[in-house]
Amino acid sequence: MEWLLILLILLAIAVNIRSFIALNQFQKQRKIMLEDREAVNSSMEEFVANLEQENDELYNRLVEHIAQKESRMEKRIRELELKSDNGIVVESVDKLPVAPKTKTVKQKKMAKPAEPEIDPKLPENEKIEQLHKQGFSPVQIAKVVAAERGEIELIINMYKKKQSYQK
Repeated sequence: MEWLLILLILLAIAVNIRSFIALNQFQKQRKIMLEDREAVNSSMEEFVANLEQENDELYNRLVEHIAQKESRMEKRIRELELKSDNGIVVESVDKLPVAPKTKTVKQKKMAKPAEPEIDPKLPENEKIEQLHKQGFSPVQIAKVVAAERGEIELIINMYKKKQSYQK
């Protein structure tokens, strides 16, 4: 019985020693993980700082580039104005850098069908009927009359039914 008691005490001591070793290992792992986390945080901060610096440099280069282009364009415009003022025929206008062609507001307005001339004294229904007869779409009519598209379509449908009854 004494041997059993001694054996149990030795077993308890061995388990305690093992638990101290395990705790020590966990503390070391935790310390390593904290150091890794700090290293990752510092490297991320360094990366962000480098990225911001590169971004600032690129921005400054872009601003310089735009300013240079603008000054060249202004210089070129002044030269052309001087030449045109002196009566010299300018043949190098084609050499000017031109922005990509996009429709300007004037071109867009010209591309739209001509605004119909409607007698303002006419009732709204008759205006809509007249525009429909001229071939305008409900969307275009809605813009001209300043009404909703659904209302215009309803009036057009009523007009069509009225026409079919009159035949």
